[in-house]
Amino acid sequence: MITTAQKKKLKVVFKKGYAQEVQQKLNEKGIVSRNGTPYGISFITHVFNGRYENFGIEETIIELYQIKLAEAKAIIERRKEIFNA
Repeated sequence: MITTAQKKKLKVVFKKGYAQEVQQKLNEKGIVSRNGTPYGISFITHVFNGRYENFGIEETIIELYQIKLAEAKAIIERRKEIFNA
C-alpha cells in the first residue's frame, strides 16, 4: 500500500495525467483486473491515494516514478551544462 509519505514524494514528480501513463504501462504489461478488463483511471488513482492495495499497479506507479525522476535529473543536468558553460 502506498503510504502518505510516499504519496507526497510521488506527487512532487508526477504532474497531471500520471494515471493515463500508468494505465498505458499496465496495458503494455498485460496487467488486468480479475475479470480480464483493463484497470480504470479511478481505480489507479484510488491505489495511488492508498485507498486500495494492488501490487501490480503499485509497482507500475513506482516504475513510472523512477522514469520521471531520471528524466527530471537529466533535464537539470542539461540546463547546468548549457547555462554554466
